[in-house]
Amino acid sequence: MVTNRRQHPRRRFGSWLLLALTTVTVVMAGGLAVPAHATTTSSNVTASHLQQAVGSTGAVATPASTQAGLAAEVYHKSSALDLAQDVRDGKVTSTALVKQAIAKVKADNPQLNGVISLREDAALQEAAALKDTGQPFLGVPILIKGLGQTIKGGQNTQGLVTNKDVISGFTGTLVRNLQTAGFIVIGQTNFPEMGLLNITDSKLYGAAHSAWNTAYQPGGSSGGSATSVADGMVPIATGNDAGGSIRIPASWSGLIGLKPTQGVILGDSSSATAHGVNFAEAKTMADTEALFTALKNPKKATTAAPASLKGLTVAYTTKSPVGTPVSADAVRAVQQAVSFLKQQGLQVKEVDPPVDGVALMKDYYLLDTSAGSLSAYLTQFYQERAMTKDDVSPMNWGLYQASKHVTKEQGAAANAEIAAAADKMATFHQTYPLLLTPTTATTAPLVSDPAVLPADVAKLENMENIPADQQMQVIYDAWLHGLSKTPFTQQANLTGEPAISLPTYVSTSGLPLGVQFNAAKGQDPLLLKVGDLFEQHHQFKLLQDQTTATTTPSTSTDTTPTSPSESAKPTTPASTSKPTVQPSRTVKAVYLTKAFRLYQNVTNLTVKRSYSAHSRATAPHFKVTGIVTLKNGQRFYRVKGGYIRVNAAAHNLYYQRKTKRVAVIAKHGIYEYRHATLKANQRVKLVKPKTVLKVKKIVFQGHVTRYQLTNGHYITANRQFIQWR
Repeated sequence: MVTNRRQHPRRRFGSWLLLALTTVTVVMAGGLAVPAHATTTSSNVTASHLQQAVGSTGAVATPASTQAGLAAEVYHKSSALDLAQDVRDGKVTSTALVKQAIAKVKADNPQLNGVISLREDAALQEAAALKDTGQPFLGVPILIKGLGQTIKGGQNTQGLVTNKDVISGFTGTLVRNLQTAGFIVIGQTNFPEMGLLNITDSKLYGAAHSAWNTAYQPGGSSGGSATSVADGMVPIATGNDAGGSIRIPASWSGLIGLKPTQGVILGDSSSATAHGVNFAEAKTMADTEALFTALKNPKKATTAAPASLKGLTVAYTTKSPVGTPVSADAVRAVQQAVSFLKQQGLQVKEVDPPVDGVALMKDYYLLDTSAGSLSAYLTQFYQERAMTKDDVSPMNWGLYQASKHVTKEQGAAANAEIAAAADKMATFHQTYPLLLTPTTATTAPLVSDPAVLPADVAKLENMENIPADQQMQVIYDAWLHGLSKTPFTQQANLTGEPAISLPTYVSTSGLPLGVQFNAAKGQDPLLLKVGDLFEQHHQFKLLQDQTTATTTPSTSTDTTPTSPSESAKPTTPASTSKPTVQPSRTVKAVYLTKAFRLYQNVTNLTVKRSYSAHSRATAPHFKVTGIVTLKNGQRFYRVKGGYIRVNAAAHNLYYQRKTKRVAVIAKHGIYEYRHATLKANQRVKLVKPKTVLKVKKIVFQGHVTRYQLTNGHYITANRQFIQWR
């Protein structure tokens, strides 16, 4: 074992487009060095060992409940706060949850490649020794990003092949605070080399894959964390964000991604030139808010959100700040959000931010040359030789060569221009407290889509022979292929203001895309309240609420609808190909408020019955027994009595997540029951329509759900009878 021979200032490595914390002139003489107390060894937590541990099957599976654990479907849908409450109530142990999380990682990770290391023995020991002292996330398993979030004994490679055997000798501030909050760290997640990309792929760890569709990227650089949460391995996984590396994966993985105000998270730098923060990928606003509270630096003030958002002015734009195309999906996502905000009483106006996006990105890339010089230093430190272009990615090699020619004056000029942009945005937010944009300009790229186009790769690999005054333009051009997909996120890092990506949109091809809100520094609570507004009105589109084909069919006994409005004649068939039928993962019953057709079959689309529009409380509902996919891509629910086309008009009949309050909308009211089975002999009282009830938690009963109220009674979670408030 070789111990580090030098001490150095602590460095926090950001995510996509890594930036120096203080100055661009980061050279070996500048004191840049490896993490303190790191050691090199033949580690037993490498990606190859993890692959051997989890097996080589290519199928994403939902593992059966472990001994004393939760039902698999309950676990992967539960929020972190729900799991913590279950541990606190004695319904499950932290040890059982850790075992369940690790089992799901081992089952699913071979296809997703989101997790690069597990600490199974240590996690189980920590779970067994855990004491309840009121921690908000008592006993909840969590994955941490493998970049910049060190845990003793974990990998500390920065994604460099030359660092592949480096492990950390200490646990950093962020991870210690996570443990103080009650989390049990079970492993580390995948990221690109030095966090330089908006996708997750590297020579060392390989590509991560989206839990929505494994042919696509989950995003970067916190892509391993995002796909792990979307898949249900853990309810929260950490990330860091220096250019969108929390928000981009949130957009492409259908999650909530908050980038807090620079310096508001304990342990993050408050320097105006420190453009990276730590936080996480999550599925619920309650988890996001509780985590923000747990990790917030108590010395950093934030401004409380207004009591009501009605009347608040929101600016929005769908124009790329660097003049690149924006997809129709991204535009529609923002338009939907604009319509929703107007319905909620907010004032919305189309306005372009007062900054030069191209100039800012050029400043950004110039500062980011420090990643190349850091990579060269680390290679020299661990390998005792100079870094070669074969050691690193072409982009990293190009940054290294360019770093040799960047002057202090250039760095100072870049930081001055960024500071001026921050001042402009501070003034902008005095008129427009919120700025709405797409989070990403497109849905996720294919895993096969290169981060850098081949012609630009050739230039980067030959960077040492390109004149110094042309090198930064080569870097800008090379990054443009990736930047054009994600041009909206970097500004918040440069200005230091908070931003949040919300999972509000799914394309017709079944891929998610988020919308982003920016606010002034210290206005994090305002962003959290906006997220609450969208979530409480059912605007979120999570993978667990979509229809996929990985679990067994429902055995529900829901009744089929009656009284069709009319009989109908056969229509033109969509396909005569033999359809494939697969079980529905999460949607076990649907109701439809808009007019629709029930088809007798899907070979020639013979219409069995047509239904007119109904109110929510009287809408027809169906038990879903499977999903039928035609070769032309059209999908249908197989239901009792026929087939229904899968579209936005068919809603999941049962709520799948916890809420704080519900209102009764059933015409004749609903009953409260003593038990979640809701048997007639357990009725307690009839609740009248329009009554608002306080909810304690959600309870799963087979394929359906119930809500337990704060008074201990149970009610149905059927959306036809109650509504979130």
